[in-house]
Amino acid sequence: MTDPISSHPHSGTRRASARRIRSGAIVFGIMALIAFGEAARRQRGPDRDSVAVAAAATRPPITRTAPDSGPRTWLEMKNVNLRVDKDAVVGIRLLRGQVIPTQPGGSALLDSTSSFSIRITSGMVALQSADLGVILNRFVFGYKGSPLKKLKVRTEGDQLVQSGVMHKGVDLQFEIKAALSLTDSGWIRLRPTKVRVLGVNGQSLLHALGLHLDDMLDLSKSAAARVKGDDIYLDPTKILPPPMISGRLTSVRVEGNALVQEFATLPDDSLFSGYARADSAAPNYLFFRGGQLRFGRLEMSDTELQILDLDPSDPFDLFLAEYNKQLTAGYSRTRPNRALQAFFPDYNDLGKPVALPLVSGTKN
Repeated sequence: MTDPISSHPHSGTRRASARRIRSGAIVFGIMALIAFGEAARRQRGPDRDSVAVAAAATRPPITRTAPDSGPRTWLEMKNVNLRVDKDAVVGIRLLRGQVIPTQPGGSALLDSTSSFSIRITSGMVALQSADLGVILNRFVFGYKGSPLKKLKVRTEGDQLVQSGVMHKGVDLQFEIKAALSLTDSGWIRLRPTKVRVLGVNGQSLLHALGLHLDDMLDLSKSAAARVKGDDIYLDPTKILPPPMISGRLTSVRVEGNALVQEFATLPDDSLFSGYARADSAAPNYLFFRGGQLRFGRLEMSDTELQILDLDPSDPFDLFLAEYNKQLTAGYSRTRPNRALQAFFPDYNDLGKPVALPLVSGTKN
């Protein structure tokens, strides 16, 4: 099909006009970038919150401890794609920790992810770049007045590439390629190796003006992100919705198209080889042991509950916010020691026929 514009007798004039408009838009955007950056530089002073940012990025994360008034509940997850929303998952390879009720002396309630937090005693999780993009848009920078939106994430070698729209008076298209590292306190540091704003070298432009990324970005309203100089910092314990987690990262790296995080192993992680030992022969599961746990109208004391995947051929797709749908689509059984086993279909398999034979590799 012939292009109606290119075939028009005045198409050359129109193309030239379009180029001038695009060039004008880029120039306007760069001028706006310069103007707002210079204004920010004039306004910044010694008391600017970058001092607080530096302190936040180096202080140890708060570690929540369980009250001593009752028995503790322990949790192990193995090979679980834990949905934090309908279109975003956290790939949990193995995670262990203590379940802490939000209300002291109360019970953790599976129906409410805000009713408990998790103190991680060891773990390794992976975030695919598409899932990380959703998490950044929705939970990290999804607040009113956020300067970043329409974020997309991909990997390039061992670095992360973020693109989207930066709002600084006007909307500016940007792309940042960054190397990953950890601060001493376990925050994730993104150090830009390449910055492009409106298609030009934004890092060189800012530095030529004596400016840095923190002159352009105000992240003070974000609970999980900070910026200092050209570096962006993410708090790994706050980038996700409830249940809240506490723990300390020991490494972060890119593997293929995923961001992989490893948490420190704490001394009480040894409980998972004894008192809180799950049936590890099952390939995919959640396991709760000890304390009190409520789900639906049921409440367990001295809890021993293992939730297993009806289709162990792939990771267990679990959405705690809607777990009752998976519970009612599966089945459960009580073991001779009064422990409970529940068999769930994957969340994305809801509505499909459920195979009733028991998962092989579980205890009789």
